[in-house]
Amino acid sequence: MSRHEDWREVGGPDALDAAIPAPSASGLPWLRPLRTRAVLGLTPVLAPAVLFVPIGAALGPSFTNVLNPTALAYLDAVVAVALAVLGVFAGLALDLRGSRDRRLFTAASLEASVTLLIVGGAFLVLLTSWQMPFALPHALVAVTLGLCASVSSAGGADESAPAHAMAIRIADLDDVLPIVVSGLVVVMLGSSAPMHIWVAVAWLFRTLVLGIAVGTAGWLLFERAHSRAERHVFIAGTVALIGGTSSFLGLSPLLAGLMAGLLWVWLPGQADRVVRSDLQRVQHPLIVVLLLVAGASCEFSLQAVWLSGPLVLFRLTGKLVGGWLAMRVQGLVTASELGLQLIAPGLLGIALALHLLQVVRTPGMTVVLTAVVVATLVSEALALVLRPAEERAA
Repeated sequence: MSRHEDWREVGGPDALDAAIPAPSASGLPWLRPLRTRAVLGLTPVLAPAVLFVPIGAALGPSFTNVLNPTALAYLDAVVAVALAVLGVFAGLALDLRGSRDRRLFTAASLEASVTLLIVGGAFLVLLTSWQMPFALPHALVAVTLGLCASVSSAGGADESAPAHAMAIRIADLDDVLPIVVSGLVVVMLGSSAPMHIWVAVAWLFRTLVLGIAVGTAGWLLFERAHSRAERHVFIAGTVALIGGTSSFLGLSPLLAGLMAGLLWVWLPGQADRVVRSDLQRVQHPLIVVLLLVAGASCEFSLQAVWLSGPLVLFRLTGKLVGGWLAMRVQGLVTASELGLQLIAPGLLGIALALHLLQVVRTPGMTVVLTAVVVATLVSEALALVLRPAEERAA
């Protein structure tokens, strides 16, 4: 197992996963595309969003109302902690001490930037021409959709192939740019008055300082813990403090968690491995709650349908173009192969949209979240069909 393999996937290996044997290579060929990403260790499976978001929608106010608005408000704190955990894992993936890792980070950032620009620019033109009533600036809505579209979660049947392993690493690293830019969007959307970009950048630095400060304090505690149970408490408390404090201050728990995770990678000792090992014990229930809340927060409307269709198309275009440009940097796999590996969006896009809905609870942002959820489910279905040639031949 490589040093990146154990954190490459949200909802990755834990005690439950280890207790369930890996699927055998034999079996019906049409079931192989379903073995893309693990959901709580169960196989064959679909991506977590495909399973838990519809369940959340069925439990939400639009259907059975089991998760009513009051219950969803109480779960906001849990969602903030889940966002911080996602950010920490993104930060732990930023171990760029090798030259190859730095090249992959450059390629991943280029791919995410191209997708963000294509999706955001296309939607800015569409929203301006449609004059859809969002009660939000069209530019911020376009950037939000671009951010949610630029993340990836590579998965496939043959994870031992070198091309697929590199796509997995790029999918890990292309989350960094959307998380950083989302820190600006969170501050600008949460402001009661129009905010200048330089003021938003200043608040962005405050988010980074928050992550560094809490991460350092937590490191001083759990590095000197006298027992494993005490260490678990310190790490859980540190992550909860990151999520709760940043959410209370109107900042991004994702960005604060990313900064803390990056700090733990570069601090002396085994802080990153200790944190990763402990958080893998709690990430599954937190991710399940996040996806259930996202599904319950959706309100299906004609506006959401109008947004979700172009979002799938623009994201697919952005990933293919971004993959081609990224391979001009790397040159290790063909451009079309990388673009196809990155079609699966994972769950970070849903997490970004849900957090922005928590920041500004307007019908327009609910439409954005619903569109992102529908587009994610459709893109996951496309990822099962549009697979690289080497996987189709397997």
